Amino acid sequence: QLFEASSCTYTYLLADAGTGDAVLIDPVLETVPRDLRLLRELGLTLRYAANTHCHADHVTGSGALCRALGCDSAISRASGARADLRLGEGDELRFGAF
Repeated sequence: QLFEASSCTYTYLLADAGTGDAVLIDPVLETVPRDLRLLRELGLTLRYAANTHCHADHVTGSGALCRALGCDSAISRASGARADLRLGEGDELRFGAF
């Protein structure tokens, strides 16, 4: 669990230690440098930058992470937002053994 104080936003990093695949949930634009540094330090490959909803409290860092790392962005189809993957009920983001 990571924290960005200005918007009071929590970001979550999930990773498979065996494969190094990772997902970052609700990334914040201002903390992209921190997130890139953490992924590099941990030797992780970001597969998805996922948002749980459209954020009114901060600008998502998904686009910047995807440009930097070539991962896919994801969000709920019901949100009406744009992303590489627009997920619906029952859809899964698979990474590593998860």
